[in-house]
Amino acid sequence: MALILIAEDNAVTLEMMGTRLQHAGHRVLRAANGREALELLEAERPDLILLDMMMPEVDGAEFLARVKGDAVLGSIPIVVVSARSHEDDVLAALAAGADDYVTKPISLRELIARVDRVLAQGPEPLRVAVQGDEGPVRVGELVAADPRSAQVRFYRDGAPRFAIGDRAKLTLSSPSLPEAVELRGKVTSRSEAEPHRSYGFDIECRSDEERERVRAFLNLVGRRGDFRAPIDPENPIPVQLIVQLEGEARELQGSLLDVSARGARVLLKHDAERMLVRIERFELRFTLPGSDATTTLSGEIRHRAVARDGVAYGLRYDPDASPDFLEQQEQISSFVLARMS
Repeated sequence: MALILIAEDNAVTLEMMGTRLQHAGHRVLRAANGREALELLEAERPDLILLDMMMPEVDGAEFLARVKGDAVLGSIPIVVVSARSHEDDVLAALAAGADDYVTKPISLRELIARVDRVLAQGPEPLRVAVQGDEGPVRVGELVAADPRSAQVRFYRDGAPRFAIGDRAKLTLSSPSLPEAVELRGKVTSRSEAEPHRSYGFDIECRSDEERERVRAFLNLVGRRGDFRAPIDPENPIPVQLIVQLEGEARELQGSLLDVSARGARVLLKHDAERMLVRIERFELRFTLPGSDATTTLSGEIRHRAVARDGVAYGLRYDPDASPDFLEQQEQISSFVLARMS
């Protein structure tokens, strides 16, 4: 299941939330303040962070700003858990990049449901740091990219203000790669959709060599799972999930929600939950569009959440359990990269 970091200065609340999350199958990291949480992030990369806002040393607002302002750490979803219930506090946290907001006193059942919902949404798009000729660095989400163009989305309250034709420096970085790629881009489009502002950029590579560096970066992050390809619900991709239950193989039918080189999200019918409640391992089979070969991968269930049409399961592949994993990962990567373009 997921690795969750809790930053909470109240020892009783910290232990209560940690124990409940462990009973739900998650692994837990505990921090008594924002400074300890930042130190843990230097060594660990959790799937989600639960954040108290009123903490000593580094409070929740500063922690949120530093993490969401980091081009690598900013992709980790954060759920604020706070006694501050005023509307302005909630809106300020959401505008700063929090993925959800839960007020104290805590309903543990509600907390688990919120955690599962955020986890079920899957990883965020890759982060990109953008800086105009003047002004501060702003971090947004790289929602589409190829070697010649990029689409970057910001939360509106923290978004830069560019005009068509403005130039900016874009820094692409990935938690799975040691070096960032710095580029120059020209703004070609702007759109507003609450609570986001998006910009389109033409990438201005100074040489063919630089353009190849961009292509190589996008290929690598696509292959390492930083990009995921959502599946159009109007054109679903059927999947079969095979699990061992009481020594017998059971096959469940569903569809892909999205897929990456590291894992996938699948939607199964509601009655699957009764069968999978104690199941962690699986074998997944699906055929991607344009391919004649069936992809068969083994792995573990990382999280689950109730959806409108069933139950959404987040799955992580196990590279050691599939003898031809690298070949099948390459097929998935090619599909993801084609969707990126």
